[in-house]
Amino acid sequence: MIDGQAKIGPFLAMMVVAGGMIGSGVYLLPASLAAFGSISILGWLLAILGSALLAGVYSALAILRPGEAGLFSHIQDALGPGVGFVAGLLYWFPVASVPIALALTGYLSFFIPSVASGTASTLTTLAVIWLLLGVNYVGPKFVSRFSGWTLFIGLAPILLVAIGGWFFFKPTVFAASWNVTGRGALAVVPASAVQAFWALVGLEYAAIVAPMVRDPTRNVPIATFGGLGIAAVVYLSASAAIMGLLPASVLVKSNAPFADAARPWIGAGIAAVIALCAMLKAAGALGSSNLALMEAGECEAVSGHLFPGRPPRTTVRPPAISFIIFGVIMSAAVILSASPLLSRQFTMVTNVIVVIETLVYLCACLALIRFCRLAPKAWRWGLRLTAAGGAIFCVAIIAASERDLLIWSAAAVAIAAGIYHGALLRRRSVSPATPRP
Repeated sequence: MIDGQAKIGPFLAMMVVAGGMIGSGVYLLPASLAAFGSISILGWLLAILGSALLAGVYSALAILRPGEAGLFSHIQDALGPGVGFVAGLLYWFPVASVPIALALTGYLSFFIPSVASGTASTLTTLAVIWLLLGVNYVGPKFVSRFSGWTLFIGLAPILLVAIGGWFFFKPTVFAASWNVTGRGALAVVPASAVQAFWALVGLEYAAIVAPMVRDPTRNVPIATFGGLGIAAVVYLSASAAIMGLLPASVLVKSNAPFADAARPWIGAGIAAVIALCAMLKAAGALGSSNLALMEAGECEAVSGHLFPGRPPRTTVRPPAISFIIFGVIMSAAVILSASPLLSRQFTMVTNVIVVIETLVYLCACLALIRFCRLAPKAWRWGLRLTAAGGAIFCVAIIAASERDLLIWSAAAVAIAAGIYHGALLRRRSVSPATPRP
């Protein structure tokens, strides 16, 4: 049992959610979405609508099954230990922290251009990853406070561009970059929604770290919807403004889009401050992401199979070996996805992660359908519709993803399933034989 005094309240939980979402997405994603054009604003709206349905799913699970159960315990209890293990390992395995580290490197290149590409970019990203893992080792309260402070620091320059940028907004630039793909809107909007949805990955953090949250029945829904609301307002206002400041052809090549967009009208000095704040915010987001992902690896649905018989946790901090394993896998992902263009590496990694994590979200929707029987009769149809809507959104996101990158996602599912069956065989081989009657 985790000590209640060490748990976090609704505000800090909300900062974990908002801090995890408002990170690499708002700072580097405009360059990635520029490949579609300003029509990607419609993708943002679609992604936010689907995320609201998923927020309802996570909140309902926390209310229907109070206690210290996290997201993967809900999935395991509803769909079986195999699905719970695969979902937990998939969530942990894709190392969603990697794109945040790439974003931090991108804004560092504003000051040190040599780290923007090649070996220097890879080495810098690796250094960022291990430094922030050290921050996480201090403990969840420190990470939550760090994410909260960097959230407000990071919001300052974003609001400067999102509000002040409208005075320099050029409708002709926005219109000229509306759809630069040459494809129809029905194909472009869902594809841009996949990329935009990456920025909203993290809305489930409160549900995952529920064992660390006081009164999760009340505070998990507050943190989930509160964090999503903050992120949605920031993303829509900031993304729309920046797309009227820089043409898509320029924006797509930027490693620090907000700083580059602000430079012409506020000068290089203030633009440097924006880049510095972006780096600090990305660091806070990386801390939040690491916190949630390592908790996923520590959940009973995963650790119970990999380490049977291990004593229950008595502290909120995972063991040191978890940090080492996590860092090694993240480092491998950075090296394997290395690309000449930082924005392309960011796009590749985020697309694979979105697909894999969306599979986890789909499992959560199916779990809620199973647990609807625990709700009062007046709520059941509403909860079923919410879960069904969330499931349809998840399937649509997967269907709209890049076909080539779906292969990597399928490989991750196969690896996770193989690890589960290997762990199952190992447990059976070490279990004492049951004597015959």
